[in-house]
Amino acid sequence: MNTMNELKQAAGVRAANMIQDGMTVGLGTGSTATYMVDHLAKRIREEGIKVKAVSTSWSTTLQCRECGIPLMEMGEVSHLDIVIDGADEIDPSRNLIKGRGAAHLLEKIVASMADTYIIIADSSKKVNQLGEKFAVPLEILPNAIALVSARVKALGATVTVRMGAPGKDGPVISDSGNLIADASFGLIKDPAQLARDLEHIPGLVGHGLFIGMADKVILASENGLEEF
Repeated sequence: MNTMNELKQAAGVRAANMIQDGMTVGLGTGSTATYMVDHLAKRIREEGIKVKAVSTSWSTTLQCRECGIPLMEMGEVSHLDIVIDGADEIDPSRNLIKGRGAAHLLEKIVASMADTYIIIADSSKKVNQLGEKFAVPLEILPNAIALVSARVKALGATVTVRMGAPGKDGPVISDSGNLIADASFGLIKDPAQLARDLEHIPGLVGHGLFIGMADKVILASENGLEEF
C-alpha cells in the first residue's frame, strides 16, 4: 500500500502534468504543493517546457529559486493560465477555508487571476461542511482590530488574534503588514453569505473563505487519488 506521502506526491505530479508549455502559473504552498513544484522543475529540466510563475509564499519562492523555476513579481501580473494551491478545508462544492499559513489574502489575489484553479491536498482536508475543523482566518488593518473584532463577533464568531510561534513575541503579521486573527463560527451553514457579510466590514482586508473559485480538487487518500 502506498504511504500518504507517496499519494501526496502522486497528487502533486498529476497537478504539475496539467501545466503546459508557455503557460503562466501560480504556485501555492503546502506539503502536497511542494511535490507539485518539484515535479514542475523536473519537467522544465527534462522536457524543456517554458513557464513563468508567481509564488504565494516565501517558502515556495525559495523552493522555486533553488530548483530553477523562473518567477515573476505578483504586482506585474493580472492573468494566469493555471494556479495550483493547497487548502485547509474543502467541502463537497469545492468551497474552501485557507489561511493557516497567514497568506490567504495573497493566495486569493493569485487565485482570482486564474483561468483554472486547482486544489491539491490530502483527504484529511475534505469536510462535509466548512468550519468542522478550522476557524476562518482574517487579515485586518492594525488600526481596525477593535472594530473588525466587534463586527465579526456580532456575526456569531469567537475572534482570536493569532500570536507568534514559541520564541517569537507578539502577534502574527502578514506579508502585507496586517494582523491575522481567527474567527470560529462552528459549522458554517451558508459560506457564501458569510463571505459577503465579512467583505462589508471596513478594515477587514481579507478572509480565508474561497467560495466558488476552485475548478478541480485532487485529493490524496488511502484509496488513491480522488478528483472532483
